[in-house]
Amino acid sequence: MDVTVSERDDTAIVSVDGRIDAESAERLDTALSGVLARGGRRVLVNLEKAVYMSSSGLRVLLGKFRDLRQKDGEIALCSLSPEIYQVFLLAGVHEVFPIYVGLDEILAASEQEKQENESP
Repeated sequence: MDVTVSERDDTAIVSVDGRIDAESAERLDTALSGVLARGGRRVLVNLEKAVYMSSSGLRVLLGKFRDLRQKDGEIALCSLSPEIYQVFLLAGVHEVFPIYVGLDEILAASEQEKQENESP
């Protein structure tokens, strides 16, 4: 599994490519921990190229959800395949995370929110 982190405005985009299982979940945890260590408070996990997620991956995401919430931050997910969404559904955590269809949708929503907050 490969994990890449990019920045767009105030959002860290963590993109996953491959299987998120017991062996690779630590790489995802390390990438997300790095974002938090740099002061990141808005995280988008792009799962467009993720092909599998085990409970280990869910634990990492839930742990970072908790960590960010304690810092008034937020984490969202996007581009989940039906198979990965099913994992969230079966675990009962599909309503914990904001889930967006694609990367453009969340970034557009973020831009709109920013403009609304700047308006008098």
